[in-house]
Amino acid sequence: MKKIAQLAVARPKAVIAVWLLLLALAVPFALQLEGALKTGGFSDPRGESVKAQHTLERAFDEAPNSLLVVLHSKDGSVEDAVAPAREAVRRDGVSAVTDRTTHPEWLSEDGRTTFIQVGFTSDNTTVQNLVPDLQDDVRDAVGENVDADVTGAPALDYALNVHSKEDVTRAEMIAFPVLFVVLLLVFRSVAAMVVPLLMAGVTLMLTQSIGYGMTQFTDVNSLFTNIVSMVGLAVAVDYSLFIVKRFREELADGRPVDDALDRTMRTVGHSVLFSGLAVVVALSALFIPRAMSFTSIALGGVAVSLVAVAIAVTLLPAVLSLLGDRINWGTLRRRKNAKNATKNTTDESAVTASTKAGTKAGAEGAASGGRFSGRPGLVLAGLVVVFAALAAPAAQLTLRVPVASADILPSDDSARIGMERIKQDIGVREMFPVQVVLSADRDQADALLKSTTDVASYAKTAPGADKVQAVTSLGLPADSLSKALEDPSGLDEGQRAALGGLWTLDGDRLVTRVVVTPGADPDSSAAHHLVDDLRDHLKDGADSEVTVRLAGATATGSDFDDLVLRSVPLVVASVALLSFLILLFAFRSVLLPLLALAFNIAVVGASLGFLALVSGNDDHSINSVTPLMLFAVMFGLSMDYMVIMISRMRESYLGGLSHRESVLGGLARTAGLVNGAAAIMVAVFASFTSAQISIVRELGISLAVAVVLDALVIRRLVMPATLLLVGDRIWGRARRTAPRSTTSPQTPVPAPQPVSVTADEEAGVSEHLPLARPTLR
Repeated sequence: MKKIAQLAVARPKAVIAVWLLLLALAVPFALQLEGALKTGGFSDPRGESVKAQHTLERAFDEAPNSLLVVLHSKDGSVEDAVAPAREAVRRDGVSAVTDRTTHPEWLSEDGRTTFIQVGFTSDNTTVQNLVPDLQDDVRDAVGENVDADVTGAPALDYALNVHSKEDVTRAEMIAFPVLFVVLLLVFRSVAAMVVPLLMAGVTLMLTQSIGYGMTQFTDVNSLFTNIVSMVGLAVAVDYSLFIVKRFREELADGRPVDDALDRTMRTVGHSVLFSGLAVVVALSALFIPRAMSFTSIALGGVAVSLVAVAIAVTLLPAVLSLLGDRINWGTLRRRKNAKNATKNTTDESAVTASTKAGTKAGAEGAASGGRFSGRPGLVLAGLVVVFAALAAPAAQLTLRVPVASADILPSDDSARIGMERIKQDIGVREMFPVQVVLSADRDQADALLKSTTDVASYAKTAPGADKVQAVTSLGLPADSLSKALEDPSGLDEGQRAALGGLWTLDGDRLVTRVVVTPGADPDSSAAHHLVDDLRDHLKDGADSEVTVRLAGATATGSDFDDLVLRSVPLVVASVALLSFLILLFAFRSVLLPLLALAFNIAVVGASLGFLALVSGNDDHSINSVTPLMLFAVMFGLSMDYMVIMISRMRESYLGGLSHRESVLGGLARTAGLVNGAAAIMVAVFASFTSAQISIVRELGISLAVAVVLDALVIRRLVMPATLLLVGDRIWGRARRTAPRSTTSPQTPVPAPQPVSVTADEEAGVSEHLPLARPTLR
């Protein structure tokens, strides 16, 4: 930190020029990020449903990506619109066009609604980019009396990308003005307010360019931009807040600019590094599930945190070096406190002032903590009950990724309108069946047919199943079915077509499928229970010669949900272990890291309980991504508060104050900074509650609530009450400079002296902390 500060002081213009050059190079790439992002990623790439789907695409020559063109007549039959719509969708990459001619069930009972399925050989991203032009062409072809909406997986993905970008832009337009006001209230200076906002803007732009570079090597989900804005705005502004605030304090003490900057970076700079490390460690745990959605969130969060730290310890000091005292430009006037108007200049009076400051902090802490300091156990028990009550609704939550639903999109989106029209007028259950895919070696046809018969028979009686289609349900006599499977030439054209869609040869393996239409929508609890029931049956009655897997949207969603549940213990354990080691090294205490974990679990549980109350659906389902995302982000960000407050309390204790005075005094000295940092985070997260994408909205709500609970309840009430109840053993084997008693009973025991508040101590820097020396004002 000292060398970085010296570089910023010696060559501030060079440092700024380098960052400006990087920014200029980054802008063109950042602007290309939107087109390079992908959607999807809400599946387990190693799950059996994905493998089964690949088998179906290869064996039955199914198009991997299909669009559905939904036609709805406003005043009569939709029949006349089908032919022009078919012609309008034809273009390069289209492999098949299917309509109600071969699927009569695709026409609604009133004859006003139908859809056309357009199969593509191109990849999902290419098909996504065709959606706007295809929709315009169809609407021009069918005329004004017919509504045409393009839906299907690629169209839903395209809409998700568009609305994700809109959500980020809208959230930033809300967040920046709010941050403008919050920073102005904190600093009461225009210059000091503008600097953190500029640092945040540079952080976001550079991270977006890095994101574009990542897309050239791996698939990155559109959630990348959301997490970059969420975490990036929060950490970039908070880190700048810590540094600018300390720099202004050093200037106010009469130090030269160079000295003030050096002291700032040697103290608060270490705190910023520590906080950034905590965020990186926590978000890195999201790489564990190895699913594109989680990996994209982890990449975005880690990248923006590292960029924010790099800017805070290099670019920001250079800017402050050039600004110097001008950082106070545009200071708002306020009434001065007469008691703090005078300043002692002699060494003796300085010591007296420092002693008074320490005593005053203890007094203020006693006053602010009077609500719990007398009976910490009782208060803590009451708060535990409150948090348990808040977390209780979380037990009703159902983790479910909506892979076959458009509910994640806003209600006026064309892709959602099309999907809901099919659902209401025609039905989506047959579009998203559960498919049991069976395969065996070519010489195991009898074993394969036997397993198929067993699966089809069980599926007909399975709870939640509506219709079952298999080779055994084609109406062929049992004794002629085996012959027909070997040589279908004796069948009529219709029978051959039906048989070819259910039984085929893939290389040297036979492949067949049992198509089970659920009695409920594919994202419903009933459909998920059907998948679980079929898997349990297949597991118990599996033939060693036959490979059996489930495919379909519901099975894919179920696999992803299982992946999340399996990953929870690993994610929590890895974050807890690494954070435990960091805090153990910083504070030399075993109890403090354990408390940090307990506090974070309480906050996450309470915020999830709140989310369950406001979820607004019957089964209290939320996206499977939300809980892990909430835990990782909150654990990383809340470390700021933990380190700031505990370091100040520990410093006072090591300086000779009693445990009680240290806890209450440290609480009083750090409350303002914690409240300011929390206000910034709440402003950022709350701005995302306006998002059109439901998962982003869930994250915004839960993170905003979590920050409020963490800053105002956990850090102001639960943590102090716990520390008072545990006693001074919380500090481990820390050696105090002023022990309580070192004399014999006959010798008068000197009263403990309040710790002298030096410049370093005012920032909450502990000389005994080898890693983190955070700001504690």
